[in-house]
Amino acid sequence: MKCKACSKVIPDGFTDCPWCGASAVGAVSSGVSGALGPAPSPAHNLLIAVSIVSSSLLFGVLNYFAAERRDGPLSLENSGYFLGRCVAAILLAAILVFAYGKIRGTKLRGPMQALVILTVSSLLTLSTLALPARPRMKGIDPATVRRYSEVIKSPNAANAPPVAPTKWDAANRSLMQDIVARNQQYVAEISTLDETAKPLYTPESFRDAATIQQVIDQLHARLTVADKYTDWRPVFSKMKDYVANADASAEEKRKFLGGFDAALPKTLAVCKVISDKEHAWLQASLDLYQFALSKQGAYVWQSNNLNFKKRADSNVFSQKFFRARTLNTEFLKAYWEVRQAQEAMMAQLGMSNSPVTVPPAQ
Repeated sequence: MKCKACSKVIPDGFTDCPWCGASAVGAVSSGVSGALGPAPSPAHNLLIAVSIVSSSLLFGVLNYFAAERRDGPLSLENSGYFLGRCVAAILLAAILVFAYGKIRGTKLRGPMQALVILTVSSLLTLSTLALPARPRMKGIDPATVRRYSEVIKSPNAANAPPVAPTKWDAANRSLMQDIVARNQQYVAEISTLDETAKPLYTPESFRDAATIQQVIDQLHARLTVADKYTDWRPVFSKMKDYVANADASAEEKRKFLGGFDAALPKTLAVCKVISDKEHAWLQASLDLYQFALSKQGAYVWQSNNLNFKKRADSNVFSQKFFRARTLNTEFLKAYWEVRQAQEAMMAQLGMSNSPVTVPPAQ
C-alpha cells in the first residue's frame, strides 16, 4: 500500500507511514466513509420516490407530444413507434449516465440513478421538440383500405337466415338493388380516377410544383364524384312506386309508407354523416397540398421526407398532414360500417351479398 501523502510504499505491519508519519488507516477510513455516505433518511427516500414518479410522468408527456408531432395522434397503428421512442431515450440516457460515472469514478444509488436517467431522457426528448417536426410520410396502404371491411364485418351477417317473408319483401329488395347499383356506380367512378391518380401523402407526391398541382387536380376530380353522390333522397323516393305494386290494401300501403317515411330522416342523416366525412377528408387533403404548393422553395424534397427551412412551416405542414390522414381513416371506417349494415340487410331479405369491389380509398 502506498502512502497518500508521500507516495512511498508502506511496509506490511505498519499502520502509519514510517517515512512521513501520515496515518494510512485514517485515509482509508475516510475514503470508505465518503464512498458509502450517511444512510438516507425516510424523508429523503420519499422525496426521491416522488421525484421519480414526477419525472416519469413528465417523460411520458414529452414523448407523447414528440410522437404526435411526427405520427399524429397516438393510435394502435403508431403505438409501436411511441414505445420505441421512449425505450431509445431511456437507453441513451442510461449510457450517458453510465459513461459519466465511469469518467468521474462515482456510482449513484439505484433510486437516484433512475431519477437521473429519467431526467436526462426527458431533456433529450425536450431537445427534439425544439427541432422542426419531420413527420413520417406514408401513402394510403391498400391493406388499410380493406381492413375495416374485415374488422367491422359481423361474422354472422353473411350466414344469417332470412327473416320470415312478408308482402313488402319485393319492395325492399327493389330498393336494396337500387342502393347496391348506386354503390357500384360510385366505386366504379372512383376506380376510374384511381387508374391515373398519384398516391396521396407520399413524399413523391410533394416532389415539385407540377406533381403537387397534379394531385390537387385529382382531388378536385374526386370531390366532384363525392358531390355527385351526396344526395340519397332520389333513391329512397322510389320506395313509393315499389310499394304501389305490392299485393296489399291501400290502408296497409299507407301505414307501411308512414313507417318508412318516419325512419327516413335517420337513414338520410347517416348518409349525410358519410358524405360529410368524405368531403372533410378531401377538403383537408386539398388544404394540405395547396399549402405545400404555396411553400415551394421553403422546403427541400428528399426521397423519404420534406425538410422545411422554417420550424413554423414544418409544424403547420405536420398539422395539416395528420389531419388529412386522420379524416381519411374516419371516412373509411364510417363507409365500411354502412356497407356492412347493407350487407346484413340483404342477407335478411334472402339476397346474395353484393361483391366487395375496389373501395373508395383515394
